[in-house]
Amino acid sequence: MVNAISRFAMVRIMTKEASLRRPTSSVIRLGYIRLLDAAPLIVADSLGLFRDAGLDVTLSREVGWASIRDKLAFGELDVVQALGPMPVVMQLGVGVAKTDVIAGMILNANGNAITLSNRFLDEGVDDGDSLRRYIKKGYRNRKPVFGVVSRYSSHHFLLCRWLEAHRLDPRKDVIVIVLPPEQMVRNLSSGNVDGFCVGEPWNSVAVEQGVGWCPATSVQISANYPEKVLATTGRFFAYRPDEYIRMISVIGEACEFCQEASNRKTLVKILSDPRYLNCAPKSLGHALGGKFPMGRGLFAEGGFIRFSGENVNRPDSARTGCIVADLCRYTPDINLSEPPEKIISRVYLPSIYDQANSLVVS
Repeated sequence: MVNAISRFAMVRIMTKEASLRRPTSSVIRLGYIRLLDAAPLIVADSLGLFRDAGLDVTLSREVGWASIRDKLAFGELDVVQALGPMPVVMQLGVGVAKTDVIAGMILNANGNAITLSNRFLDEGVDDGDSLRRYIKKGYRNRKPVFGVVSRYSSHHFLLCRWLEAHRLDPRKDVIVIVLPPEQMVRNLSSGNVDGFCVGEPWNSVAVEQGVGWCPATSVQISANYPEKVLATTGRFFAYRPDEYIRMISVIGEACEFCQEASNRKTLVKILSDPRYLNCAPKSLGHALGGKFPMGRGLFAEGGFIRFSGENVNRPDSARTGCIVADLCRYTPDINLSEPPEKIISRVYLPSIYDQANSLVVS
């Protein structure tokens, strides 16, 4: 693999002439959440890859997905790290004014885990099957409460899939509530929730603090499930398509950097910076190695998160179809006014990704 920084010489040569013909563009406001899967955006900023490609990008760290959604809808952010289903939900106007949102890139596959409170261990629950027996026999006077970052998220869908795999009904046997990622561990520790499904580093933080353990990772539940996407509004793309396409090209190089094992030490150092994720390097490193510590002395073997390779980043229907299928299956308030394939073809645009990819491979 060619080093991400050196490869950008090609992009600079290809875009120099075009940049001379266009007027100076304003800053691109790029929103992200304090999660490991924001790594490609952070790497592109930290290593100057945006700058080298002629892009004036300002990163904006947001506290939760509602903030990302609302600021994108009202034009306070131009491009965002978004939950995979978010562009569809915004197009439908669920929880926000109807907004034309598109995604020309998938940022990563997987990267989540389910964490349960250590209190369950004291009550004989050490896996999904024992959780089912615990719930069905009514050992508590209330249903277990699980946190997800949004009802319209892979985290919710993966939690539902895991519960169903253990013959539990996500709508009847548990209570699901919405919390920002950063608040998951605090609420688990205080007993407000009994478990959650979230991205890293928050599962690792719960394990390190001795308040939780992981019965399953997203790879174990649904390998290669598309996670975050790079979303923008149709309005922004209509006026500044070249910049969005170049952003995808830049971030694609950053994804390769994040995937390369030899860059792991540098990556963790970048991400742990207070300007970015502001998290202990140890907590961030767990998901990037070959073994993910799940607590109780157990480890999940193999890759926990994937940033690049095997068409991970291309938002074609084969990869995004499961997003819309799960959205309809697990969120009954979603009513599609047209066939799913039409929505998929309008929202997730592999043609944009292919244009961006040609900047690097030409």
